[in-house]
This record gives sequence, C-alpha cells and structure tokens, in this order.
Amino acid sequence: KIKEDYNKILDINPDIIITCAYGQIIPKILLDLPKHKCINVHASLLPKYRGGAPIHASILNDDKYTGITIMYMAEGMDDGDIINQERVKIEEDDNINTLSDKLSILGANLLLNTLPNIINGTCKRIKQKEDEVSFAYTIKRQDEKIDFNENYRSIYNKVRALYNRSYFTLNGIEYKVFKVRFENKKSTISKINNVYKDGIGIGCKDGEVVITEFIPSGKKQMLVSSFLNGIDKTKLLGVNINEE
Repeated sequence: KIKEDYNKILDINPDIIITCAYGQIIPKILLDLPKHKCINVHASLLPKYRGGAPIHASILNDDKYTGITIMYMAEGMDDGDIINQERVKIEEDDNINTLSDKLSILGANLLLNTLPNIINGTCKRIKQKEDEVSFAYTIKRQDEKIDFNENYRSIYNKVRALYNRSYFTLNGIEYKVFKVRFENKKSTISKINNVYKDGIGIGCKDGEVVITEFIPSGKKQMLVSSFLNGIDKTKLLGVNINEE
C-alpha cells in the first residue's frame, strides 16, 4: 500500500520514479520527491481511457487504434501532463494478449526514446483536454458474462478483450470462451440453434455466434469439435444458454 509504505523510497531519494500498470495513486510526498519527477507509461492515447483496463476498453469499443502515453504523474488518476505518445493499429485478430505484447514493446521503446528529454528538461508538457476524457475501469466479474442479446460484433470483441475470461453457462456448467465465428442465420437468441462440425451455434441479435474453442469448468482448453465427439448432439438443440 504505497500510501502507507513509502519510507524506503524516501530513503533511496531517487532521481526519477517510473511506473507502468501500477494500479495505485502515488501520494504527493512521492510525487514531489524526485528531481525529474514521477513518470507513468500508460497503455492508451490519453485522455482516452484513464484507469486500470485501457487495453480491454480499446478492444471492447472496437477501436481501430490505441497506443502508449508517457506522462507526468499527478494526484488524480492518469490526469497528469502528456510528454509523448505513439499509436499502434488494432488488428482484426488481436486479443488482450497479443495487443498487450505489442504495447509492452512500444512502451519500452518509447520510454527509452523519451527519457533523455525528460532528464535534460527539453520534453513537452501537454495538458490533457478534460472534455475528451473517458475512463476504462477494471473489469469486474459481472462484466465477463456473455449477453447473447447483443450483436455478434459486440460479443466477438468481448471474447477477444477478455480472452479466457468471458463465459456462458450451459446446463449449469460454466464455459470460458476463446474463439468464436459468425453465421448469418435467423436464430432464437440465447438458444443453441445449430450444431456444426467445429462448434455450437448460439442465437444472438443479428445471427449466430458459433463457439469453436472453450474451457469447460474444471477441464482444459479444447476445440468444441472435440467436445462434441463424445456427446449426443441432438440433445443440445434448443437448450437455453445462461439459465440460472
């Protein structure tokens, strides 16, 4: 708890403090300590997506680009002055893991390129535009459940943004979803409408979400085609999803 346990940092008396994905507000006594200030590497193009889940938010909201912001820390959440930014394209098949990897490399390189200007005092200080601020709060358990009343694109984005965390329930068993595809068919929402060789087709707002890879509760990640090999597929048809 940095608000309480900061005396060791005071004793070190660092020239600069750098954080990334730290998740705590730095107290003012530390913000004022280093001669080159406190720097944060944030995984969004601020002022968009302040908060703890900016990478998730960029995928959930179907953004085409995201990026890294190097910034001075302030007393609020991600509200300090911007020093440098660089953006990266979000590819159609990116998920939280692949995009996080891209941003980790981008962030490291941008930090190394920016540090000399921070140290010699020639870096920019750009105030964030408060009228453009948005927030990306930490994902909660209730956010992880797939709502098949949504359209396919929203469900697809949730699956890749919450890779191995988004889930649905079938006959009281939880299944965490890894991969889906789309079938443009008129379907009954939240029911299994079709069983395919590679997955189960669940009705959504604009067609079918075909689940092709998942983790049944208590088991390992598997292709749905393998799961279907050992069961009577006809018994799945018409079954309601996410029934309590």
